[in-house]
Amino acid sequence: MQINALKFLSLPLIILGIVFFLALNQPATAAPPDRPDRVIGHMAEKAGVTLEKQAGAQVVPLGQVVSYTVSIKNDGRETINATLTDALPPVPEGLALQNNATTPISATTGTVQVDGNTLVWTGSVASGEEVTLLYSAIPPTTSTPNQELTNVAVLQFGNNTLEAAATITTQSPDLSIWGSFINFIALALVFFDRAISSVGIPYSFGFAIILFTIVVRGATFPLNMQQIKSSKAMQELQPQLKAMQEKFKGDREKLAQEQMRLYKEHGVNPLGGCLPMVVQMPIWFALYRSLIQLAHEGMLNEGFFWIPSLAGPVSTQGGGMGWLWPLPPSIGWASAIAYLVMPVLLIVSQFYTQKLMTPPSSDPQQAQMQNVMKFMPLMFGYISLIVPSGLTLYWFTSNLLGVGQHYLTKTQLGQTSAKTEGVSGVPVSANAVPANGTPSESEESDKSKQQKHAKSKRKSRRKR
Repeated sequence: MQINALKFLSLPLIILGIVFFLALNQPATAAPPDRPDRVIGHMAEKAGVTLEKQAGAQVVPLGQVVSYTVSIKNDGRETINATLTDALPPVPEGLALQNNATTPISATTGTVQVDGNTLVWTGSVASGEEVTLLYSAIPPTTSTPNQELTNVAVLQFGNNTLEAAATITTQSPDLSIWGSFINFIALALVFFDRAISSVGIPYSFGFAIILFTIVVRGATFPLNMQQIKSSKAMQELQPQLKAMQEKFKGDREKLAQEQMRLYKEHGVNPLGGCLPMVVQMPIWFALYRSLIQLAHEGMLNEGFFWIPSLAGPVSTQGGGMGWLWPLPPSIGWASAIAYLVMPVLLIVSQFYTQKLMTPPSSDPQQAQMQNVMKFMPLMFGYISLIVPSGLTLYWFTSNLLGVGQHYLTKTQLGQTSAKTEGVSGVPVSANAVPANGTPSESEESDKSKQQKHAKSKRKSRRKR
């Protein structure tokens, strides 16, 4: 049964169109985070203790870091033992607490701990002393603009409780065309993640990346089919190419002309196999940047089966292999081995896919290029060690889908070519007479040439 490629192309394109529409309008219906039941100011005072909280900016573009300052001042006569809790509105529509080398959490005295998206400080404040806490947060780029986000710092000491709040208003970020494309992919991933998690499926973000890969593969299916057709046609032309190389052994220019003529006659593009990779490269780079962006904004902490986190082992742009080398791994052997599984699977799948898509060539130049391309899987394996595992999952899934598309297209091409053969399975000759007894065009042409040749011979005899 012949498979119609349009059926496989239409569904991914429909899904991609829906994603475009929903992703661009996605956060519009999201409910704002819960607000306090009563109005809380940025300063509170009780029993000689003052609690004050300030945001570094009142209006913050989505994806931009906003700093917070919380101060505790004791003007009383006695030292107090206090605990401060500051719970930020949860992402994806709230704020992601930052605690890394770039934006660390600091306090002049006491101990700071982070529990999810909540900051907890404990310590003592002597009479006349002031303690200052500094921390940062990010409203994710996938959130809704024009929201008011309020978080409240709660200080408890003895039987007393003080509350101080800070409110920011989000606005749309000023993005370039490339930045908008990166943010669109991030929105698509978040949309898929929410849809999958809403039905109770675990590891939703990993499956969101797989679903995104299926959509991309489906949208580029015509290019992949052309790549497979080109590979098959190049394989069939190898005997003729080899004969040309023997015939024009000393004339490279003539050989190149004859090879191009042969490719043109059979409608073969020798570079057609590279086109799908070239088209997908911008998607790879944008997906990498979007995963880094989501990891930075606290949206990519989820693991996937054995993978500890889809944001790891490297969740910063330009990160190296410090997590693995020098030994022992800084993240521990168990986590390091778990992260190494996907790169190994990627290398194996890349080797197999490349072998499947690359036909043997008798052309020395192409054979040399193919030998160089054999190192590509190792290069991809190295890259997978210095990027988030989410990108490696995309590559691996794309390879598996590529193998499936290859066999699917190969079967379709085999069925199509079978229809051009005779009942006995022997291909019909170009000069064969059809079943209705009408001579073929080539046979009529040959007869016409023979008749003209015979007439010219008769005229020559008459002249003599």
